[in-house]
This record gives sequence, structure tokens and C-alpha cells, in this order.
Amino acid sequence: MSIVHEMQVAVQEQKRQRGNPKLGVSLPYSVVREAIKPHQFKNFKQYQDWVRENNPEGFPLHPKMTYSRKNEWISKAHFLGKTEDMTPEIVAQEDKTIETPIAFGGLRRIISQILGLRK
Repeated sequence: MSIVHEMQVAVQEQKRQRGNPKLGVSLPYSVVREAIKPHQFKNFKQYQDWVRENNPEGFPLHPKMTYSRKNEWISKAHFLGKTEDMTPEIVAQEDKTIETPIAFGGLRRIISQILGLRK
């Protein structure tokens, strides 16, 4: 039995225990990464299309969001198995592809109101 199959069984058990079979429980970053390496996806869209078509248990459609919350995300190139390098330059290069910058002004205002720093 492969490690991926064992992890998928564990994910199914977690879902059963939680009582919600539609609740998405993802496999660990390293397991998913090793499992998708043989597919040699050329880009991230190919990975997402593969997940949509095959619906593999425990493979997130949006891995950056999933693994960023767990503080495991490194980069798209690393996730797809294109590089073993985990340097900040790769992450910075991916950040350049963000088309719309995130404005935190509104968030600062809300936090200030919550903390009573500003009315």
C-alpha cells in the first residue's frame, strides 16, 4: 500500500469522525508534492485542471491558500516539483505576478476601531 493511499484513508477517517463528508481535509504538503511530481505539470493551471478532472482525495484545488494557512507553502515551482530550492528569491518572483496590490488601509482602520485607538 502506498503512502498516498494510506494518507487518503486517514483523510477519509478524519472526515468520518467530523461527521461532514464534504469537509475538505488536505494531505500534508510534502505528500501531495511527492505524489504530483511524476505528472510533471508544466504550470499551475495544469495541476488545477487535473484536480478538477480526477478529484483526488486530499489534494487541494488551491494549494497556496491551503498550505499558507498551515505555514507550509514555499512556492508554485517548489510545489510542482520543478525546483528543490526554497530561497526567498523564488517567492519574491512569484509575488511579482500579483496583478492587484492588496490595500491594507481599510484593515488598519478596522483594527484601530476594534482596539479603541481611533474613533
